[in-house]
Amino acid sequence: MSLPHCLSRLAWLVLLPLAADLAHGAAQEQEAVRTGVASGQYQPLSAILSQVTARHGGRVLDIASKRGPFDELRYEIKLLDAQGHKQRLLVDAASGRTIEHRREDHAQAVSMTALAAYLAQLKLPAGQYISDVKFDRDSAGQGVYQIHVNTSYTPSTRLVMGAATGQLLAQSPHHAIASDGIQRIEHILPGLAPRFQGQVLEIELEHGKHHRPYYEIELLQGNGSTLELKIDAVTLELLSQKLED
Repeated sequence: MSLPHCLSRLAWLVLLPLAADLAHGAAQEQEAVRTGVASGQYQPLSAILSQVTARHGGRVLDIASKRGPFDELRYEIKLLDAQGHKQRLLVDAASGRTIEHRREDHAQAVSMTALAAYLAQLKLPAGQYISDVKFDRDSAGQGVYQIHVNTSYTPSTRLVMGAATGQLLAQSPHHAIASDGIQRIEHILPGLAPRFQGQVLEIELEHGKHHRPYYEIELLQGNGSTLELKIDAVTLELLSQKLED
């Protein structure tokens, strides 16, 4: 059975319960954030947004909560500046410190099919899998993909791959997460490509309710908007899709 057909059949059986699980998980996260703000553990989001807009200017397009490698709360804030360029900031909720700041230039990002071919060239051995892929620019301004290759419960490797060629440019140690039952992203992307068009900007392995793993895939669309997909990393069900300006 083909992957698209499998996804379609499974969606009818599990999509509604999974959507309810995600909604419940989001409500729990919101309550945890409110409790953290009330106790002084986290800064209010309004204060963080005031600091960000005062420092960088622009209009806020989107805000999402993220968890770091040690379960620390972060805010991913997307801005549109006066020149019409998008900026993405990752801000620590406790300190208000900006952890990452990127001005988005996606001219060299590649399709899911091309990225899957690049990743397949790595020929990862059994027990290793890719948990995160992010399009970026190197110091020379060339497009690259930052890739995290994990092995269960042991230090993992961060790879840098050229977006234009798929050539491996660098590697270094990085943190790891568990891989129980997780299917490899390079095997998933070819099946998704016929259904969802766009250039890959980012792939992240996240954990939802009860630590259920899923891939969050961000695709650049032709009109400049982004399509965000959530795919169960074990069963391959499409959990959600969202189009953002």
